[in-house]
Amino acid sequence: MRAPPETSQICYTGKIRGRSMKKKVTALILCGGKGDRLRPLTDSLPKPLVLLGGRPILSYVMNHLKRYGIDDVVIAAGYQKEKIHEFFEENHCGLNVKIMDTGNVDIIERIKSCSSQISDDFIVLYGDTIADVNLEQLQAFHLSHSLKATMTLWPLRTSFGLAELDGEGNVLQFREKPVLDHWINIGYFYYEKEILSWIKDFSTYAAFLEFLANQKELKGFKHHGLHITVNSLRELEDAEKNIHEFEFK
Repeated sequence: MRAPPETSQICYTGKIRGRSMKKKVTALILCGGKGDRLRPLTDSLPKPLVLLGGRPILSYVMNHLKRYGIDDVVIAAGYQKEKIHEFFEENHCGLNVKIMDTGNVDIIERIKSCSSQISDDFIVLYGDTIADVNLEQLQAFHLSHSLKATMTLWPLRTSFGLAELDGEGNVLQFREKPVLDHWINIGYFYYEKEILSWIKDFSTYAAFLEFLANQKELKGFKHHGLHITVNSLRELEDAEKNIHEFEFK
């Protein structure tokens, strides 16, 4: 297994003009999963530290937050948590990072465990997902409506060719691997602090999101940019081909 690169290669040190958050937020990064589909890579390290383009996946996420001036970061660790601690001992990148041991539990329990570290609005994101979401626009979109939660969405792309048939089985149209008129959740949930008092009655994150939707308290922020998630060895292989496209490398 290759060693992680040096700190100077991981931490973003530049500035991007015009990118800043109007309201202070805390970033809560979910880093507790076991990453079973990435074995044997995850036999000895947590999924967010798997190398992509020669660097841990988590380093891309941290750099993206830093570029938007988000200084307060809470890590919801679990599996191989000691490796997460080791990573941040060398690569905190000047951010205020707090690591919480949240065990092997559902996402909702991880958020509950980290709630004492959150004092403002907060963004929940995945430690195995890289996306160039414009966080300034995400916040502005959230603040423009009166709901308590916003979910970032990305257009569903199928890896199959789709055919449209008539009643006699004739192919009327064929589209190769099209972008569908459906949207998938890619994390980057923007929550107001009040949400923390709502989650106590839920045992799963899926049930909580369903509740928010039913109560019409959840807006969808559409992201049309780049997105990479790494859940399997095949996805990691694909990600290696595409990671060069990310401007915040």
